Amino acid sequence: MFVRSHRIVTDQGIVDGILNLDEGRIVDILPPTARVAITVDAGNHRILPGIIDTHNHGTMGYGLMGEQADPEAAVRGYLKGLASQGVTACLPTADFGLFEAIVKVAQTPVDGAKPIGIHSEGPYLNRVGEKGIDTGHPDIDLKHVQAMIDTAQGMLKLVAIAPEIPGAREAIELLTSQGVRCAFAHSNALYQEALASFQWGITVTTHTANVMAGIHHRRMGGLGACLLNDEVYNELICDGLHVANEMIELMLRVKKNPFDKFMMVSDNVPMAGAPIGRYHLSGMFDVNIDEKGYCLSDTGRLCGSTLPVIRGIRNLAENLHLPLTEIVKMSSRNPAQVYGTPQKGRLAAGMDADFIIIDEDYQVLKTFSEGRCVYDAEKDTDLFNPDFLKACAAE
Repeated sequence: MFVRSHRIVTDQGIVDGILNLDEGRIVDILPPTARVAITVDAGNHRILPGIIDTHNHGTMGYGLMGEQADPEAAVRGYLKGLASQGVTACLPTADFGLFEAIVKVAQTPVDGAKPIGIHSEGPYLNRVGEKGIDTGHPDIDLKHVQAMIDTAQGMLKLVAIAPEIPGAREAIELLTSQGVRCAFAHSNALYQEALASFQWGITVTTHTANVMAGIHHRRMGGLGACLLNDEVYNELICDGLHVANEMIELMLRVKKNPFDKFMMVSDNVPMAGAPIGRYHLSGMFDVNIDEKGYCLSDTGRLCGSTLPVIRGIRNLAENLHLPLTEIVKMSSRNPAQVYGTPQKGRLAAGMDADFIIIDEDYQVLKTFSEGRCVYDAEKDTDLFNPDFLKACAAE
């Protein structure tokens, strides 16, 4: 199989060439003059390494939270939805009740993004509001932690935890002893407490800057520890709304070797990809999806993330003017290396044939996972879950 483009984003820069694919791998990148039968001609459309989203709760009306009538169908719908957004591999960020379904689906051919592990954001979190109101937290149960590990059957790759909760150190040590990374998340911990948790085994920071003690010129907060520790990897939502672009620029300047340490994530919820309109969230409140894709309450409060990583790529390229060759390290290469799939995340000889074709407006035209086209914008239409839309119709 031969895929041609004038703009292929590689380690060596953006090149004009032809991807030579065989058995799900990139054999090599041929010069544009090579005499081969082109299978897909992308023309001037750019080819990027497939996105690896390691923090994503749902998309296109499919979610990984709460009870599902058909868990495996929900997982498959979710993975197909991710492919439409340029994601070729992911860590489904799921409630414990969805672990078994994810494991089962991962053992079969998938028409969508490939699950390369499971991410559990919690349940041991210590979330507070922006005004510092402590709403409490669940007590850590090490038996439940072990059940998470066992149920995931080797797929549990990341558990996010607030390190100041009593028993957190023991949980972190249990998880890391069995090959599971731990992340600093939803935490009131300040600078020194956060640094101590890194010594216990935390190696990732969850949606860095969001839901953690911020930087003050006399109190560096958990965020300061996340940025000044050069060993930890930092998740970052790059849509420009969750973290202001000026703050993203500051974070990239502060962190040593930032393009090796940041990992772009979406933190999407099932409303991601929803048509413009007003929706009622069961047991909660009404939300509004605007023309930019933001999910807002009537007061304008942000209600979860609905913009995929590709929108973050666009923001970094068009508004912060970062080169795509550096951006794709954060969206693809770094998560591949951190979560044990080093054969993914780059367009080079010997790598998995995971790539996306995008237009000038960063719309995904085609998504390929290990050489298979798992999304084609011309063929795969109406992917949003109609049952979700009906259930969320605003009264």
